Amino acid sequence: MSSPNVIGVVSGKGGVGKTTTAINFSTALHDFREEVTLVDANLKNPNVLLHLDLPHVPIALQHVLNDGIDIRHTIRVHHSGLRIVPSLISFNQRDANLENLKHVVRQLEGTVVIDAPAGIDEDTKHIINATNQLLVVLTPDVPAVTDAAKTIKYAKEINKKIVGLVVNRVKNDAYELTPDEIEIMCETPIIASIPEDDNIRKSIFSSTPVVRYNPYSPATVQYQSLAAKLLSIPYDPPRSSLWRRLLSVF
Repeated sequence: MSSPNVIGVVSGKGGVGKTTTAINFSTALHDFREEVTLVDANLKNPNVLLHLDLPHVPIALQHVLNDGIDIRHTIRVHHSGLRIVPSLISFNQRDANLENLKHVVRQLEGTVVIDAPAGIDEDTKHIINATNQLLVVLTPDVPAVTDAAKTIKYAKEINKKIVGLVVNRVKNDAYELTPDEIEIMCETPIIASIPEDDNIRKSIFSSTPVVRYNPYSPATVQYQSLAAKLLSIPYDPPRSSLWRRLLSVF
């Protein structure tokens, strides 16, 4: 069995849309027929199950790390088709050590996307160590960019490949840092800019990735473009049904 391509989705601080990015990036990869598994490795504040409204899970990542259960036995499949290795949401969940995560995720195949905790604590360091490459998620403001730069600094110190920055909630107004400013502060290129899109809020309410909730939304187009870049394949953004009807007239 060949080793999977393990991509960590990290951020310097919370509230920047990291889990939303991990879910939609993973689903977009799946839509390109990539075998992908999303691992929720945020043991203290797992959010993937909450975003997707999956029922209580009997076994999760904590059981894999603590008891040696095969990680493949924990996989749940969302109605979108996304395969998920969940973490326990219960307040009584047991502590687990992520130091062994690097070896555990090698049991999976295809592409593995790991949703990491925000910040740069020991858990995040173990997750970064388990990856082949990283996506760094941030918003275009000074606190988020400054904290992202700290995470990037650590990743570079241990020679991890950083694919690029995913800038979320972009409004292109006067109160945002510009793309050039963000890239200079982080010393890393932007690979995707996800616009502020009300469809994301609606999709979370409906427990569905936005790439499925609205295939024509501005955010969906950017998530799909991001997935295509990671797979090194061409991407032609979908036209809305109204636009397709108008074109069919001519």
